[in-house]
Amino acid sequence: MRKRRIIVSMVVVLVAALCIYAGLSRSAEEKTAGDPAQPATKPVVVKTAVATEGGVTPSLTVTGTVAGEKEVQLAAKTRGTITDLHVRTGDRVRAGQVVAILESENQRLTAQKATEQVTAARLNLEKAQIAFERADQLFNQDALSQAEWENARFMLEGAQAAYNVALHDSQLADEMLKETTVVAPFSGSVVACIVEKGQMVFPGDVLVTVIDDSSLKIKSNLNAEQLKLVSVGQRGVFTVDTLHGKEFACTVNSISTKANPANLTYAVELSLQGTGGRDLKPGMFGYAKLQTVEIKGTTIPREAVITRDESGKATVFTVSGGKAVTGYIKIGENDEKNIIVTDGLKAGDKVVVFGQNLLKEGTAVTEGE
Repeated sequence: MRKRRIIVSMVVVLVAALCIYAGLSRSAEEKTAGDPAQPATKPVVVKTAVATEGGVTPSLTVTGTVAGEKEVQLAAKTRGTITDLHVRTGDRVRAGQVVAILESENQRLTAQKATEQVTAARLNLEKAQIAFERADQLFNQDALSQAEWENARFMLEGAQAAYNVALHDSQLADEMLKETTVVAPFSGSVVACIVEKGQMVFPGDVLVTVIDDSSLKIKSNLNAEQLKLVSVGQRGVFTVDTLHGKEFACTVNSISTKANPANLTYAVELSLQGTGGRDLKPGMFGYAKLQTVEIKGTTIPREAVITRDESGKATVFTVSGGKAVTGYIKIGENDEKNIIVTDGLKAGDKVVVFGQNLLKEGTAVTEGE
């Protein structure tokens, strides 16, 4: 009897628990169904923009190095020891200024001997000229044989040839003596002096490098894609990090028509105006920002693009019927604000420019400010 009462009590407790659970579940369902704030049913607020027919002005920034309009490496033209060195790196020179002198005693003696040989050859030529004139006169009077006349003429021609050789040798010796003195071909700055006084040098050895820094230029190398946006006469500004954003006007002066086979880039030179050689110095590295022409087409804001690859394929979200639709487009040039769409969108289509990270295909959206 006692065991039966225990079983009945357990059944009563179990039934009561099931009733309580059913009531709680029904209450939760009613609360959920009646709550309008559930995110599953609330549209995502996004900001959109309309694709329009317009254009972009691409910004092309290239790196470059400052150089002088003229640069020369002064090299030894003869063998010798540097007896005098009048410049150091950083010195300024003027056109015709003596930069270095090589040992010249041997060349001086050679030039002196050559000069003496010219003098002797000239005297012999004068004697041969007088002798021929006398022989020619006697020959015309039939007082001299044909053979004697021809011998006199032969002696004159030999003396003339000897004089010409001596004169050539003397000029060559003078040139070699002159080459022992190295002079600056133009005014400028010594950017490198790689020799010392007393050093032995040989023909072709570089002594100093001089740059005409009164007129500066920028040397740059552009790839084929960049080259499409560049033309002679194009203007821009050049900046150097160490000069804290100071801008220098520049103009594209020349463009190479042949690529460097080593890196497939094209050499481009830009002239600099109004630098005065005070702020910019040869060898400085910086950035040239060039102005480009406007490119027309269908444009959208740059922030509308979600993904893009090197081939120009990109994705965006468009809005149609209150829902987000993934758009696959192809893009072209861009500037700081907009980008050209070459395929996949037309003027008037709406693209999402804010809130894309909350969207997927078919997400309900509402446009906000």
